[in-house]
Amino acid sequence: MTQPKRAEVGMPVIQFKKILVPTDFSEASKKAVTYGLTLASQFNAGVIIAHVVPESSALLYTFPTETFAIERDQEQQARREIAHLVPAEYTSQFDIQTIVKTGNIEAELLRMVDEGRVNLVVMGTHVRRYLGRWFLGSVTERMLRKIPVPLLTVSHVDTEQHTIGLVAVKHILYAADLDEASNSGLKYAIEFARASRAKLTVTHIVDHMDRILWGPALIARLQGERAKLVQELKERVNNLVAQVKPADVEIDTAVVEGKPFEKLLEIADERSIDMILINLQSKTMFERAFLGSTAERVVRLARVPVLSIPVTLGH
Repeated sequence: MTQPKRAEVGMPVIQFKKILVPTDFSEASKKAVTYGLTLASQFNAGVIIAHVVPESSALLYTFPTETFAIERDQEQQARREIAHLVPAEYTSQFDIQTIVKTGNIEAELLRMVDEGRVNLVVMGTHVRRYLGRWFLGSVTERMLRKIPVPLLTVSHVDTEQHTIGLVAVKHILYAADLDEASNSGLKYAIEFARASRAKLTVTHIVDHMDRILWGPALIARLQGERAKLVQELKERVNNLVAQVKPADVEIDTAVVEGKPFEKLLEIADERSIDMILINLQSKTMFERAFLGSTAERVVRLARVPVLSIPVTLGH
């Protein structure tokens, strides 16, 4: 396994040296292990597979002896399961470390990221359906708010048993929002595509809000302006790509109109995308304004893994 070559001076090389894959031994987290191993093979990275036993602090003072016994038993069971999680054919190929701890799941995972110098986290998302909407588990949502490194979420919406192995990532979709983060985000996407030997599609969605409220007269008057705006944005996207496009990565662009999260998902389906890359915006330095955003909806609804990139990367 060799690190991909830099094709151009000034192009950042992604440094994925440690990949953290939390697991609860569900089918979703097994799928996350598969993607963790796949990316480890592409970036010559080590893998940390971790399980956190939820602490039983609510019962600690009432039943201290029973609480410690339950947590100890759960840890022992987790150690047995995690030892046999990855097939032997892959344990011999990769630098794999396993961790089992008891504590607050979110806090322990964030501590592992910091203390283990983790560059990427891969999580399986437990998605449940309620009233026609998909909801992520609360741990994943909180991690997406606070995590300082890229997080790959692997949605699992079926009940098939997953066999851990390696997968091919042949076509990547990057959502460019054309703000100050787009240039560094695009360079990041290009490096990711190069390491995966994948084609890259760069898209921008033109959101004209709710045209139903405009009325026929306003729609007719603004039709020419809309067409002009779309053309200008196509040129901006093409120019952005032209500035940083290396010779060894195939890149095309797509500028379309509509609701951003809906169009991103449509493009992903139509073009048989294997992975979506999207920037995470920050409301403050301490907590990302994630809930209710385009990124949240894409992560919740996408049928393929979504790599969420903090906008501070490359700045």
